[in-house]
This record gives sequence, structure tokens and C-alpha cells, in this order.
Amino acid sequence: MSKFEEKKKLLVAECEVYRQLLKMELQTLKVYGTRTKRRMTSVSGYLPFVMSGLPFLSGLFARRRGRSRMSSLKRMVSLVMVGWKAYQRFGSHFGGNMARRPAGTKTAAEEYLSKRL
Repeated sequence: MSKFEEKKKLLVAECEVYRQLLKMELQTLKVYGTRTKRRMTSVSGYLPFVMSGLPFLSGLFARRRGRSRMSSLKRMVSLVMVGWKAYQRFGSHFGGNMARRPAGTKTAAEEYLSKRL
């Protein structure tokens, strides 16, 4: 077999691997899209966020009789809790779980090609 034929076979195999990976990624995106659509259209998805924000909103619109140190502390704690609840609920949507590939690890395509050849 000539050098070019061997290289051609390698490229064809690599192309097939990437095509299969792309199909899997598209299927994964469809699943995540369906799940996100279901979450966003249901009212119960927003309920914990609204409920955690109620103390903060009531603190903003409530009458302030005497500004004591304790009320400002309560306000700060409720603000921190609202932020924490929002982060727990929506943090993964903004890239909180993005994992990076460690150096030296092979991609699925590279593993497949190394086993195949």
C-alpha cells in the first residue's frame, strides 16, 4: 500500500469518527433543548426563585420605622440568600459546570483511531 492510500484510509476513518461524534452531540443538544424548553415553560420552574426573592422584595417595599443595625443585617442576609438560591438554580445555565479536558488526555476520535489502526 502506498503512503497516500494509507493516509487516505486514516482520513476516512477519522472523518467517520467525527461524523458519529457529531450525530451524538446533536442528539444531546436535542435532549437538552427539550428539557430546557420544558423547564422554562412550566410555572413551577420559576416558583423557587420567586419564593426566595419575596423576603428581599418585601424588605424593599416595607415601611422603615427605625433603621436599626439588625434590619440592615437582615436585609444583607436575605440578599445573600437570594443570590445563593439564584446561583444554585440557574448557575449551570451560565457555564458553571464547564469542564476542561486535562492536558495529555485523548479525545474519543483519537482513542478510536489508535484502537482501530
